[in-house]
Amino acid sequence: MANIQHIATRIFRHVDAGHLPVGYTLTMGALIDAYGDNPNFHEWVDAVPGSAVEKLIACMVRTGKWDDQEWLREYVLVCTPQGEALKESAA
Repeated sequence: MANIQHIATRIFRHVDAGHLPVGYTLTMGALIDAYGDNPNFHEWVDAVPGSAVEKLIACMVRTGKWDDQEWLREYVLVCTPQGEALKESAA
């Protein structure tokens, strides 16, 4: 189970120290918003280990998709086993 608050604290600390680019802050802000607004994303975060969320963050930064909710939805539904389970339960 990922702890989004713990991940956010670490991300912000590393960005503030200059160890990570600012895109990580933008991405983390978008994920915090999605966590509060999107029940499917919230369920996904609660079901995966922290490393899965960290991988998502890195992918979002690398592709420049830090505020693209459609990309985030597709990533969760298509690119992760937990997303496949969510997709099947919704059907």
